[in-house]
Amino acid sequence: MKEIVGIWVTWNLNFWDRPEDFLKKRLTRNPAYPFREVSPNNFAVEIRDWRLQFGYLTAIFGVVTVFSWYFIFGYFDEYFFLFTVSALVTCMYLIGCFRQPRKLVLNSEALEYLWYKGEELVYRGHYHNVYLRLAGQSTGSAIYYKLVIRGYKIEGQDLCRGTKNKEKLIKLAKRLAAKLNLNFFDYEDSSSNHILFFAIEGNFLFV
Repeated sequence: MKEIVGIWVTWNLNFWDRPEDFLKKRLTRNPAYPFREVSPNNFAVEIRDWRLQFGYLTAIFGVVTVFSWYFIFGYFDEYFFLFTVSALVTCMYLIGCFRQPRKLVLNSEALEYLWYKGEELVYRGHYHNVYLRLAGQSTGSAIYYKLVIRGYKIEGQDLCRGTKNKEKLIKLAKRLAAKLNLNFFDYEDSSSNHILFFAIEGNFLFV
């Protein structure tokens, strides 16, 4: 099954299912989730930017609003017209910029990653400049954590919705990091949960 990273896929929109349980199910079916193993130690994932989906939804909402306004009032005033046109132009810009899927390829044998925009290779970098990290957002009474993938010159992505269950998310993140040979960093800058892999003569040394 081809995995596509994006809010409609990596996020579980069934809010009664906890994010950490959703991620665990996906990792049970595919230990490299959301990547697919295209060959031994080579992984790839296609990424759809959330701004593309936002552009589509806003454009649809704008068109519905225009027709509804005209149906109810029978006219457009100049301010409403200018606002609507500006919003639609913005939507078209977002769709134009992000309609091409991005693709991230991890090659742990060659110790490099490749970042594509459509079929165009945009950047080729050292393997360990891509990493998994726990990102946190404080709501005042609690911190909600998400597992994210980040890297130099790539557009980072969230791999799940926010959860307060930090310990379980760390456990799942370590499991994924070990499968992909990616560095993992905890939410805190100084933490015993960090996992680093170093390349030594073609092999990985875990510390």
